[in-house]
Amino acid sequence: MALVVRVTHRDGEHELPMPSDQTEHEELTRFLNRQGPYAQIWIQLGSGEYVRYEHVVSIRIESS
Repeated sequence: MALVVRVTHRDGEHELPMPSDQTEHEELTRFLNRQGPYAQIWIQLGSGEYVRYEHVVSIRIESS
């Protein structure tokens, strides 16, 4: 499982890196509450690129 986001002005969905010690639901809660790495203005996508938190238009848990 993974968290995927859609970002303003970008096509498709982008995966977020997830620590192995967090469940998908815990990581989603951290994202929505802007805790941990999501407290920053810029967040890192799985590709290594950075986007502004407010440019994320949707987030969901993707099942494998």
